[in-house]
Amino acid sequence: MILKSDNVIVEIVVDKTYTIGSVDNRHYDVVLNPANYSRSDFTKTLAIHIDMFSKQFSIALIGFGLISDEDCAILDNNTLTVLLNQEIVQINIVDGAIIRHVKLGSFGCNFAIYKVDNGYILYGEMAITMLNFDFVEKWTFCGLDILVSATGKQSFEMKENAICLYDFVDNYYEIDYEGNRIK
Repeated sequence: MILKSDNVIVEIVVDKTYTIGSVDNRHYDVVLNPANYSRSDFTKTLAIHIDMFSKQFSIALIGFGLISDEDCAILDNNTLTVLLNQEIVQINIVDGAIIRHVKLGSFGCNFAIYKVDNGYILYGEMAITMLNFDFVEKWTFCGLDILVSATGKQSFEMKENAICLYDFVDNYYEIDYEGNRIK
């Protein structure tokens, strides 16, 4: 995943070789493990490369083993907001420090995070969740089955006035940005 603004480029990929506590890991300028995972835990590491043109550095961000590197982050000024499945971490891209770390109470995996006018939309396996900018849940929408299409249809799509969803058994849903079902 690549995020760009006027003064920075952020690239996020999975580091498949990273092992907590290993001396053989590639070099990172900053290693962040906000949930304090140990070597025996099921983890995955996101390699975050930050290029501010005058300064470059890399961050290893350790999270639960089911995190994704697609649609997992939002760049807003000097803040990088990263979804780590059941956690959200905000990082200051100037120095790599954690601004905020929030554990979510959602059921199932969260796949992606998107910024909207009044907060964030989380696309999850079991639910679509709206969070305000303080990461407090405003609403949740659940389908009849998991929100992943088994027929190859696009499971999740954000349109101007609706979020369109298919579940595993091909039920179709449209919800508005207040969490109300339209169709």
